[in-house]
Amino acid sequence: MEAFHYEEVQLSEMTLEDGMLRFPCPCGDLFELLLQDFIAGSDVAQCPTCSLTIKVLFTKDEKNDFLARNSVSAVCAVAA
Repeated sequence: MEAFHYEEVQLSEMTLEDGMLRFPCPCGDLFELLLQDFIAGSDVAQCPTCSLTIKVLFTKDEKNDFLARNSVSAVCAVAA
């Protein structure tokens, strides 16, 4: 069974700050995804205040470009 997510968000809409990918949550807080979890393959960000989650959409190339633009060196293996 596939999990329900409040929204699907393009990686380009996320911001990177203090080792976290972030996106505004309707509750007023921010969805958060640890950079190390993102590098390891996670694509779900969760709001620490409410129960909502979002799915982050990206291709392997978009992920590599995002990491390069943000000066993060990592070898990314992403299933297409």
